[in-house]
Amino acid sequence: MSAKYMVITVATCEPSYVQDALGHVGSVVGELVDKANCVGARYGVLGTGLEAGSLVLFQSYAGLADIEKVFDVYAASDSYQAIINSGKISVTLRNIVKLEDVQLSDPSADTPNYGVLTLASGSGLTGERMKSFVPIFEQNGAMLMRFGTLITGSNAGKKLLGVTYPSMDAIEKTYDGLRASADYQSLLSGITLERREIVRFVG
Repeated sequence: MSAKYMVITVATCEPSYVQDALGHVGSVVGELVDKANCVGARYGVLGTGLEAGSLVLFQSYAGLADIEKVFDVYAASDSYQAIINSGKISVTLRNIVKLEDVQLSDPSADTPNYGVLTLASGSGLTGERMKSFVPIFEQNGAMLMRFGTLITGSNAGKKLLGVTYPSMDAIEKTYDGLRASADYQSLLSGITLERREIVRFVG
């Protein structure tokens, strides 16, 4: 079943509780797969930006009806309640992305070590335009690629690109390849790059 929507949740966490919280998140992910038809999930810690050190969870679903089930899972989950009731974590953002059909030809099911999130706006950011850059990502080690439009929150209407990688070296090589592309330089000249952050994945 293909993913059409992605839910992104970000939460601040006391440093002493990060490992415990991540353990609970792993359990919650298992419950989401079993009970809310989650078709893919990754979680970890933001490594850059104003929210560096915050936990982040990405969940993919085939439809909005499945996302509705997420909150029922949360309400019944001992692991989720343990996180919330710890008093050491606070959800600061939860948004939904409508995904477009922009994917790698052979995405990896292995757990990545890193991910890069890019938020941007501009009329040139179409799914067809982004597909032209897929080979650059594939040739330099990207493991999974997601692209779509935020449909909730203060950034609704803006585009989000998420790509996972096995290493920082693969990230470096990918962006070296993009910078060498005349088409990518043309794209950059017509859009506004809002932010780009790196995630360190745990699961």
